[in-house]
Amino acid sequence: MMYTVKQIDEDLDFGCEERPDDAPVMAIVTLVDSSGKEVTVKAEDARLYERNINEGDKVCFDVNNKLEKVE
Repeated sequence: MMYTVKQIDEDLDFGCEERPDDAPVMAIVTLVDSSGKEVTVKAEDARLYERNINEGDKVCFDVNNKLEKVE
């Protein structure tokens, strides 16, 4: 299924503790499908930069259930 990236926010919810040093920086990504339904997922911030995924882009999930930009 294809989605449009509606919003990307930094994940700042670490509970009572700080983010562990070895944990990747995560982002909260709000996606919208063709029927207008919103889905929120966590994604590694570095992977979003690596794959050049930005708000407004069309994306889908790859075989590893990671976001992938649709050209």
